Amino acid sequence: MNQPRIYLKVTTDMFLTQWVWAFNFLTVLFIIQIVKTVYALFNGSEQSTYFDVAFVASNIFMLVIGIVSAIAFLPHFVSNGVTRKDYFKGTLIGTIGVALAIPVVSAIVSSLLEIILKLVNLLPSIAPFNGNNGADEENLVAELVISVIFTPYVDLGTNWLLSILIFALNIFTYYVAGWLIGAAFSRLGLFGIVSILLAFILVYVEDLLLSISLGLPVPSFAETLDVPVILSVIGVLVALGIVCWIIRQLTKRMIVKY
Repeated sequence: MNQPRIYLKVTTDMFLTQWVWAFNFLTVLFIIQIVKTVYALFNGSEQSTYFDVAFVASNIFMLVIGIVSAIAFLPHFVSNGVTRKDYFKGTLIGTIGVALAIPVVSAIVSSLLEIILKLVNLLPSIAPFNGNNGADEENLVAELVISVIFTPYVDLGTNWLLSILIFALNIFTYYVAGWLIGAAFSRLGLFGIVSILLAFILVYVEDLLLSISLGLPVPSFAETLDVPVILSVIGVLVALGIVCWIIRQLTKRMIVKY
């Protein structure tokens, strides 16, 4: 009778494990932010907010743990009697939780830090950040590569809810991209290299759709398009759904070594 609920245990385990990693990651970023803030105060230079720093760095972090999920967690769960289906469902739900927790915690810490610095009159000049990657619109390869680092961005001070949701959607997309790469190489070996292209396409689609709807700079072929935010989000979710289906097919009968 408990079999259908195994994925909930996987969800909890995946959320807690990945959140511990994320918490340590955010803690390191916080320490770096404090050091950079002190440096900015003494030198009169501009300083990015903690939220902005976390926004940029979390993309790579989620990409990496997405790869780890397929390579390390799947064999672990299967060796302990968990079905591949429960692993997939649990990982998906648990990671959505992590993708939401990171921007929420980043926003709270960033706001509290700014308030404290204002109270003691030590707030450095804040450097504006719009998330624009600045890539050459004629160079698709450059856009793909740089979009892994810089993604569509909404300023926290402009719209808290939208800013957090865009942040969460960004990092979840990168996690799924990493998950795809890890699953493909685990299942297909060297042929899994094709997944890197698919992962870049997923990232590019997410970047393009959200950039169009948020009014950010886009390649010339997309400048005339006008897509509401809700439709862009639906489009990104559809793309994520397709990639998640591919991941499910790759992990469905994957041979794992205990």
